[in-house]
Amino acid sequence: MATYKGTKGFTVQVLASDPTSSDTAGLLFFNSTDNKFKYVRPGGLSAGTWASGGAMSSTRAIFGDAGTQTAGLVFGGSAGSGHTNVTEEYNGSAWTSGGDLGTSRYQLAGCGTQTAGLGFGGYVHPGSFKVATEEYNGTSWTDGGDMTTARANLGAAGLQTAGLAFAGLTAGGVSNATEEYDGSSWTNGGNIGTAKTNVAGAGTQTAGLMFGGLVPPSAAQNNTQEYNGTSWTDGGNLNTARQQLAGCGLQTLALAFGGSVPALKAETEAYDGTSWTEVADLATARRFLGGAGTQTLALGFGGYTAPMTAATEEFTVPEVIIKTVTDS
Repeated sequence: MATYKGTKGFTVQVLASDPTSSDTAGLLFFNSTDNKFKYVRPGGLSAGTWASGGAMSSTRAIFGDAGTQTAGLVFGGSAGSGHTNVTEEYNGSAWTSGGDLGTSRYQLAGCGTQTAGLGFGGYVHPGSFKVATEEYNGTSWTDGGDMTTARANLGAAGLQTAGLAFAGLTAGGVSNATEEYDGSSWTNGGNIGTAKTNVAGAGTQTAGLMFGGLVPPSAAQNNTQEYNGTSWTDGGNLNTARQQLAGCGLQTLALAFGGSVPALKAETEAYDGTSWTEVADLATARRFLGGAGTQTLALGFGGYTAPMTAATEEFTVPEVIIKTVTDS
């Protein structure tokens, strides 16, 4: 009678816990704790899932955001009636209060990290588009250099000392302007080919990504554009056209999720620098939500559902998938 050792040349390993490293893909093993035979399959984006995280202290939407899945940042936004200056920090499980923005506003943009964040632009009702920029040090906000173009509902990417602002809505209509921040002042970058608003962004100042959005009065957009520090060029189209969505990651490893068409969307897509691939949906469809983190460790939070929500979701891509051997 053939044995596993006789066929494969080695015995089945006995492990007390399931392995997590991608180096173990293809391994057949016996879990002595579960008392079961199991095998390891490769993970990857197709295996990524959204799971519930800790809710924000207050419901809000159209705010600024920054950071990572375990060190997220949210500031400003609409919290029902009017706008807010409240900041909250996420530690991977719960949100806690941070220092208030100096200028209360909503429809602003953000980038950077939890301890070196950047907030800029926005809107204060009635009719006041903002140029104000603020820098966060993990405790408090201080004034930075004003933007050249006052606008709201704009896209963002980069860091506190190398920020990127693009598109948005101004008092005169939608904008095609790009601006670059050096840690103290903004300068003009290359214009976008088509002015738009309600876009999402990812990447860095010299390798930025813009996707989705709205070109009034037409429908939501599916196009993607890549920035090289000087000019924008076309990338691969989103599978689902939408505006008011969120994004995170890098130009060649980005994630897009949520939005509206105008129906609320839960779809999540991953970008590899050439094309978008659909992956797991958000548990809660929403628009004007926040996004932070990387393509494989992302954070989605807040936004409009019906009505606004404080819910947080975490997207995680496992290195491996553990399957139990059955006799069926």
